[in-house]
Amino acid sequence: MGCLCISLILTACSRSTPPDADQTVSASEAQPTSTAHSQQSGKKLTELAGQASMPNESVSKVQQDLVDEQAPYVGRYHVKISCKDDFVQCSEGSAEYILTLAADGSAYRSIVYTGKLFSEKMAEDSNIRTYRRDTWSVNPEDSELVVHLEEGAEFYYRVDKQHNLILDLDRTLDLDNQINQHLFAAGYPMPTQAYRLIKDQ
Repeated sequence: MGCLCISLILTACSRSTPPDADQTVSASEAQPTSTAHSQQSGKKLTELAGQASMPNESVSKVQQDLVDEQAPYVGRYHVKISCKDDFVQCSEGSAEYILTLAADGSAYRSIVYTGKLFSEKMAEDSNIRTYRRDTWSVNPEDSELVVHLEEGAEFYYRVDKQHNLILDLDRTLDLDNQINQHLFAAGYPMPTQAYRLIKDQ
């Protein structure tokens, strides 16, 4: 009688388990380790939140501090520049110089002339690309923002109280800055004024 009860209990317990449980376990065990790892690395942070191993907190804090530090400067800046300045290299009138600073550290520069982008032919003739993607960083303690050109040169800006950018000509054209001097010597147009780029509100 006692044996019969035990077998009934075991049978009842085994029925509460989903019928595919054995197949599910065997499928996950059969999966190669590298595939499981690659799937895990592709998951979103919200999917990993409940896992036992937490991300490195010091790295996360540094990244968060960087985001917080850059946040006030993210946005679109612009200034109208006369075509008399070779910096925008247009024939007459004026051009709008637009600098967009993205939260991921990318800097996008474009030059708009009479309401439309320059043609590629004009860009080839003028040694300046009307649209380009660079990177940027900021040093809030010195109120300085730097746009790092993909060629290695750097454009320096002072940041005013309204978070507008003022081109720092002295630092950008510094003769001791060999990379910048090489860029200008290769034909990249030099700015002639400390332009003030207004941030869009």
